Amino acid sequence: MEQKTIGGFIAALRKSRGMTQQEVADRLNVSNKTISKWERDEGYPEITIIPALAELFEVTSDEILRGERIPQSDREPEKHAARVEKQIRRIVNSSIARFQNFSYLAAALALAGLICLFTTAYAFYRPVLGFGVMLIFVIASITTELFLTNTCRTSTRDHEIIGDREMLDPLWKTANRYSFAVFMINIAMVILALPFILVRDSHYVESVISMKSYLSMLPTLVLIIALLCVFLLNIFKEKLFLSEKVSSGKVYPVKRMRRMNFTQGAALAAALIISLFGCFYLDEGNSFLSHLCIAGFFAMLGLIILSMIVPVVKSQDSSERYMILAAGLRNLLYAFAVIYALHGLTVIYPAHGEREILYTFEPGVLWILLDATVAYLLARYFILKRNHRNQDGDQEE
Repeated sequence: MEQKTIGGFIAALRKSRGMTQQEVADRLNVSNKTISKWERDEGYPEITIIPALAELFEVTSDEILRGERIPQSDREPEKHAARVEKQIRRIVNSSIARFQNFSYLAAALALAGLICLFTTAYAFYRPVLGFGVMLIFVIASITTELFLTNTCRTSTRDHEIIGDREMLDPLWKTANRYSFAVFMINIAMVILALPFILVRDSHYVESVISMKSYLSMLPTLVLIIALLCVFLLNIFKEKLFLSEKVSSGKVYPVKRMRRMNFTQGAALAAALIISLFGCFYLDEGNSFLSHLCIAGFFAMLGLIILSMIVPVVKSQDSSERYMILAAGLRNLLYAFAVIYALHGLTVIYPAHGEREILYTFEPGVLWILLDATVAYLLARYFILKRNHRNQDGDQEE
């Protein structure tokens, strides 16, 4: 028995209408080589092209997917759903493979841009030119990924041949995750390239940061990239299919946490303003204002702690209490990191002339921020997972 395929059916429809491959390609806005691959079963039409293909040959999309004409008496959906679903899954898998391959190409463009930057900077001593060339590669990489993402979404949004939207979940998952990875790679490349622009010798127009200096800054740059990646993962985790939405609204007390975050943020900002005022505008002779600044600083720190304790004590649900406590401790660590960052600030009052302000960045600040963020995300994950398990147990009972 002859096996019916999509390619053979397309070839038969084309020949029955006396059309060449080039004519079909012109009508569908593709190349004649693409039509040839379809007819040899070396590839499948994109989901977005199947309705146009069916309209061109005056058949249905289901008939294209089945690879044969459907008799009028056999057009009940339940009789052919299994075969149509199999063909759709095959096309979805082909789209996934295509998206992955072009995403690899987009990531390779970003990496090639960084390599060009290093080559131009250290071989020709032109860091600005190298940075510009790298940005061209980054723009090409992002444009490629945006084109892929837009094509994927356009071809699957409200599509007539897909009844069950869950069949597209693997495609959505792949598209979102690979797009996120490509964009993070491009962001990382730009961050890794910043020292070539920011660290310059003022005595030389085309000076290049030494490799030793760059390697000493590399751990800090990696920490910034990791912190940014964790932050963006926390924001887009549902889009990336990394977590499930929790149905209960009690677990995540949005209003209380928002109020607590605002209060702690305002108190921290006030503490920083008081500290900077004391450093810049007070001298050693004004002891009263100095003690007043110290008292105000510790009062703001007490407010930060108090604004965490009060909602924790008032909360009656254990999961909600743990969630607020985790967010409050995270904010406390953020506050400690910001205060620790002030340790590198030095104000010099020379005998004659204006005061000088020097600042030395403390890499430990990024470690504290990163550890606090990761610890909070882990705590939040286990709290939500524990509550979700309790909800499932209650429903079974």
